[in-house]
Amino acid sequence: MGIPVCAVLLLLLFNPNYSQEKNITTSVLVINSINVFEKSKLGNDILIAFQDAALELKKEADVNARKFEDEELELTQKRDVLAKRDFNELADDFDKRVQKTRNYYDLKDSQLRDSLEKWKKNFIELSGRIIQPIMLNYRSFIVLDSSQIDLFFDNRIDITEQVILELDKLYKSDPKYLEVILGK
Repeated sequence: MGIPVCAVLLLLLFNPNYSQEKNITTSVLVINSINVFEKSKLGNDILIAFQDAALELKKEADVNARKFEDEELELTQKRDVLAKRDFNELADDFDKRVQKTRNYYDLKDSQLRDSLEKWKKNFIELSGRIIQPIMLNYRSFIVLDSSQIDLFFDNRIDITEQVILELDKLYKSDPKYLEVILGK
């Protein structure tokens, strides 16, 4: 090969823009769904909604915990003035109510976490609307999630940032998607 041909090849190989080009045809693309969720505006708003709901639940639980602490203090003060049997009945009733309340908040916490998983699933379904046209553009048939499995791949087939940009555009054009995902 002549010097001009080698120079052109070297320029192409070491050109940072060349390695970032997305004008390739491949049957397999790669995405990191965790990054799409955490770095997109919609994903962030879903996390904020979850954190807000968790904070409200914690505030409610803390109020009840303080009430129980006050009641427990009153109960211990009555220990010396009540008959043992009467005190034990009050203490058993108190313990049952505390356990019932703990169970209630454990259930509410579990339901909230289930809601987050449902919201993530809805988010992924919405992301599919963004991914399908990108797949067509690449003439691709498969998208692998690099956050779920260890993959070695050419960075040119990673569409994570492209999906985030398109998802952010979609969400900016119509903020109702947050309500749709949260089921409001």
